[in-house]
Amino acid sequence: MAKYRVVKQLLPKGQSKDPVWAVRNNAYIAVISGSSDQLWEFTEERDAWMKMVELSGSDSSGRLYDVIEVPE
Repeated sequence: MAKYRVVKQLLPKGQSKDPVWAVRNNAYIAVISGSSDQLWEFTEERDAWMKMVELSGSDSSGRLYDVIEVPE
């Protein structure tokens, strides 16, 4: 049975000093190293999407969130 993990953008749009052609807007991570972030994994895809909506609604950085399937 697969698990579903909530991931977030590594760098929110506009916070990277990279040139336009090298932006890292599509780099997503589950937990930022050294942070107190929690790893959010669920057995039900619906639960993962609900958590993603909750997290994105409470994040003032403008960071995007997504749900990925993690095979066992």
